[in-house]
Amino acid sequence: MTQIRYLTTEDFSIYKSLLLQGIHKELEVLAWKLQNEKCLNDTDLHKLLSADSTDCIVLGAFEQDVLIGAVTLIHHQTYSLSHKATLENMCIKDESQISKELISKMLMRQIFEICHEKEIEILMTSLISNNISGKVFFSNLNFETLVLEQHARKYDNYYVDEHWLIYYFNGDDDDLFA
Repeated sequence: MTQIRYLTTEDFSIYKSLLLQGIHKELEVLAWKLQNEKCLNDTDLHKLLSADSTDCIVLGAFEQDVLIGAVTLIHHQTYSLSHKATLENMCIKDESQISKELISKMLMRQIFEICHEKEIEILMTSLISNNISGKVFFSNLNFETLVLEQHARKYDNYYVDEHWLIYYFNGDDDDLFA
């Protein structure tokens, strides 16, 4: 049975291992900011998983104590920004496409619950322009394409374009997971 829980600094090594698998394309990535190992900084990961982090939440999906998926929610709680959040680094590891979809939906259901609790009105994410499975997944959750950002990220000598997607919470969000 898959369980979803908040990741902490105690999960550092398994979380980093999962992210590395995503970088090396050994698992499905949906919303992704990490293109190579230079993107992974141990200090930043520790801060992200720290109990002191007030702007970031990392959720993990576990199957029999094995981390098989994760997603990060970034929510700046400053006066003018507290109504929106950004979703990053969503990845799922499973052999079955059906299981990947179920785990992805479980993680997103939890993200939506957190957004409701924090009174977040807008959820945004970005996808590398060639991430078709990510586009389909988020489209099925009623995310809309906001813009294509050309040269959004630069990794060594190459650029990556990103599609920015947006979701407006309206109260009918529970129907997405029925």
